[in-house]
Amino acid sequence: MNAGAGQGMANQPVLERKLDRPSQPIELLALDVDGTILDRSGSLDESVRVALREAEESGVRVVLCTGRRFRRASAIARAIGSEMPMVCNSGALVKCPVSARTLWRAEHSSERVRAILEVIEEAGVPSLSFLDADLEGPDFVTAADPSGCPLFDQYLKSNTGFARIEPGWQSRVVDGGEAHFHVCAAGSREAIADIERRLHDRLPEAKFRTFVQKSPNYVAWMCEVLHGAASKWTALRTLSDSWGISPDRICAVGDDANDVPMIAAAGWGVAMGHAEPEIRRHAHWVAPTNAEHGVVDVVRIVLESRK
Repeated sequence: MNAGAGQGMANQPVLERKLDRPSQPIELLALDVDGTILDRSGSLDESVRVALREAEESGVRVVLCTGRRFRRASAIARAIGSEMPMVCNSGALVKCPVSARTLWRAEHSSERVRAILEVIEEAGVPSLSFLDADLEGPDFVTAADPSGCPLFDQYLKSNTGFARIEPGWQSRVVDGGEAHFHVCAAGSREAIADIERRLHDRLPEAKFRTFVQKSPNYVAWMCEVLHGAASKWTALRTLSDSWGISPDRICAVGDDANDVPMIAAAGWGVAMGHAEPEIRRHAHWVAPTNAEHGVVDVVRIVLESRK
């Protein structure tokens, strides 16, 4: 993913002491997907797949932590042969790739969702809300296809069959109804940056987190709005705590704004070499780029920490 000007990096610590290796044996390896384990073409190199298999066989719990929705994250889990729970939707959801069971979710209140959607609607750009579904149901709900926004229409075309088209869905957000944990606005970079500003100006007391990002697979930029308690690190801690793994024995690796919370808080936080300087400054160590399959180097160092 390409980093934007998201508020998700606010108040994250900048690490003053750089470490080229962990200070404790690593028991949990948390990995971003796009831009981290996948190369620039979006492919999983065999060297990375083999390295991740070696990590799991050595006893390291390998957890995917991605901005992807469950369906697209599950495809990567299958590709690396992992049955570990996954952190999806930038940290708003934790699900099992095998059973599709939801283990944790940080959802907005209906009142907050309505307020967020009102700001997006006033800006005149399309919105969507991801659904907590298995692989049989739709992945998200949106109002129209075509949407009136060519940039978002390309996203819809690329996700044919995975959308629930429901005109006026925004007005039917109610207490006790469908869970809304990952709401997005889609459009040009300028329009989406403006929406992020509007959200924080209009709803200064609301507890939510925003990321402005663009996937290399799509032409639209998105402002992703998560619950204030949702982050890859928060979601990851629900798993590490249940497994009895302390933060100093976690390695977190990523390249984008939504990775900063886990990079900054993990015992050994690693940024990919192609990440923006604002991302790298939060890391203990900077790995080679994804084009150089830098995750292989990370795994090698993690395994050395366990000897």
